[in-house]
Amino acid sequence: MEVDVLSLPVSVAAFITPESAARHLKGRTMEGYDLILLPGTVRGDVSPVEEATGVATFKGPSDVNELPLVIELLGEIELSKTVSATGLIRGHQSERALDEIRRVEEDWRRLLEEQGGFIIGGDGHEVPVGVAFPMRVIAEIVNAPALDLEAVSRRAAYYESEGADIIDIGMLAGDPRPEAVKGLVEAVRSSVRLPVSIDTLDPREIEAAVGAGIDLVLSVDRGNLEEVAPYVRDVPVVVLPSDMGRGFLPGTAEERLIAMMENLLLAGNLGVGKVIADLVLEPALKPGLFESLKAYHLFRLTDEVTPVLFGLGNVTELIDADSPGVNGLLAALACEVGADLLFVPEYSSKARGSVRETVTASRMMFLARRREKPPKDLGLDLLLLKEKKWTESPYDGEDEASVEVLEAQEDEEFVMDAKGWFVIRIDRESDLIVATHYQEGDRPDVAVKGRVAREIYQTILRRGLVGKYDHAAYLGKELAKAELALRLGRSYIQDGDLF
Repeated sequence: MEVDVLSLPVSVAAFITPESAARHLKGRTMEGYDLILLPGTVRGDVSPVEEATGVATFKGPSDVNELPLVIELLGEIELSKTVSATGLIRGHQSERALDEIRRVEEDWRRLLEEQGGFIIGGDGHEVPVGVAFPMRVIAEIVNAPALDLEAVSRRAAYYESEGADIIDIGMLAGDPRPEAVKGLVEAVRSSVRLPVSIDTLDPREIEAAVGAGIDLVLSVDRGNLEEVAPYVRDVPVVVLPSDMGRGFLPGTAEERLIAMMENLLLAGNLGVGKVIADLVLEPALKPGLFESLKAYHLFRLTDEVTPVLFGLGNVTELIDADSPGVNGLLAALACEVGADLLFVPEYSSKARGSVRETVTASRMMFLARRREKPPKDLGLDLLLLKEKKWTESPYDGEDEASVEVLEAQEDEEFVMDAKGWFVIRIDRESDLIVATHYQEGDRPDVAVKGRVAREIYQTILRRGLVGKYDHAAYLGKELAKAELALRLGRSYIQDGDLF
């Protein structure tokens, strides 16, 4: 396919009109051309160009970066003379991005051999780690010994469904429970087909975890290396630049780099061969995110080979900002400093969904790095409450001249529906909305469950459980609100504001 680009004497593409484009093209030799694409930002119908040239004319994308994909998809999408092609290719962009990642994952053995890296796990649970792959996400079950084993299994299954690559068993700091380790490892393995790691500095818990077949140990440092070295010589371990037994973690980036190199050297001398460096990401402002980022950067300049772990939780959990943007930016910084593994807990309510967000962010950075462009227009994004393109039709008030305009007012008197009422809640374990019907008293007679508001209220209407128009409207409003709360991970309170 051959493509020619014609530049019109206009400084901004949105200033092009179909009529001006038609004037510039009229009289030109158009023999051999099958199609003309105008920028998607051109206002109005582009039919005048087709009438002037005799060549089929449509709107292309609004962003020039999307033009190659539109051309690639010619024949698969139906172009429009009035609507930008950007909206038409949105699903294809996502499919294309996921397919690119899928091909990499399927070809991991060859890529690992050619570009280097290492494997965490085994026996069908392998996760390849290295520059050829997206950064792998380790999801931590925080304070796992404090949970019953059933809850640990459910948490592990939830993390797997969110896209995690490795499930981490977070032990209790200052409260060693080596006797619980085997049961915790078995509880995780019984519910997922992913590698399992343990987050502890206690030598007895590390020994128990290795005995239970753990795939990765977080962490070792100056304080426990000599004691645990005999257990972890054949297990990947995360090395810290610290001596947590003495409460020591270097403050400046330069000091942290020196301590990390010393601990890595000690690990090597003790026969620990599979090491991963964690320079320890710290909260913003106090003690300071930038200084810890600097330590990561200095380490990667010094050592281009050793895998690096980047822990997002210290930042995400300790800032009152929505986690998608925080996790997205942290993943970009992790990619810039050459991280291979991202460590993510979901400890607080505001961090709910962080694993899924970090998985998406990791894939975004992987695609951006491969395509050598910023993490924008990749087909994947972390936009939940905001959107890239403004698509709503503006209200111009033209109809008001010919219709009766009513000012909305609330009814002062409330009349109960004779067919009963509903209590609406969310079942977080099953990710379902539950609308429970009460006919009289406090004994329910029907419960309708689902994830989509429309399906729930249609089921309610089919069963004849509503007898008043305003009750039906109320249910639609509340169920839509519950669906949003479910999707966004926010609390739902019937009759309360979502935001």
